[in-house]
Amino acid sequence: MSFLKRGRRPVGVARTGLVLSAVAALSVSAAPSPAHHRVIRGDAVYYANRYVGRTMACGGTYQKSKMVAAHRSLPCGTRVRITNRRNGKTVRVRVKDRGPYGDKKLKFDVSRRAARRLGMIKAGRVPIKAVILHK
Repeated sequence: MSFLKRGRRPVGVARTGLVLSAVAALSVSAAPSPAHHRVIRGDAVYYANRYVGRTMACGGTYQKSKMVAAHRSLPCGTRVRITNRRNGKTVRVRVKDRGPYGDKKLKFDVSRRAARRLGMIKAGRVPIKAVILHK
């Protein structure tokens, strides 16, 4: 505090509020928005049993006992929390494949195990909300 009494400014203190606010605005606008805030709404379906053992787009083979999902554009390995909007049940899956294709409202294709935990086996197709946890 003694430097203020002698009329000196500490390093990094601007003379006017205008300069300081401009620097603050640049630093805020330059910060990338975190991916984990992205929410995806749409419908989800689950893989048919005929896909068991087939190669997935991101490597490995599809096993219905794993917590995996397919999405058209999310990077391979992305972790996603999917919530069934009808009953509120939630699962965490990892994107390991591409699809579903056709209907634009379809956002995810989940494994049989994930579908069972979401409570969507009987319905086949349910409205979901998905939150990206980690890319």
